[in-house]
Amino acid sequence: MIVTGFDDRQGCGYVLRTGADASEALPGGQDLRHEGKVARMTAELAAALRDALANNPTAMLGWQGPRVPLTFDDATLLAWLTYDVGGVIAVRNPPPPHPRAPRPTV
Repeated sequence: MIVTGFDDRQGCGYVLRTGADASEALPGGQDLRHEGKVARMTAELAAALRDALANNPTAMLGWQGPRVPLTFDDATLLAWLTYDVGGVIAVRNPPPPHPRAPRPTV
């Protein structure tokens, strides 16, 4: 998965790569490892993710929740970027929705 976005809080763009899409190095980026998985990302996003893992290791799965443990599986990282960080612009090779994500009501 490759996610690009803009974090209004930090005032900078970000890129995150996981899985097979993380095979290429990200110029100026950093690798983070968590529970045996690696993600490559821009330096500012790496700082935000390290802080989240240390101080609030959860991710929102929708605007109303629920919160789940912050892991490096693609669905959880995408939810964290979407609802906790914000600014997701594009997603290449997106994962299926998180199994605990709220389903839209008709």
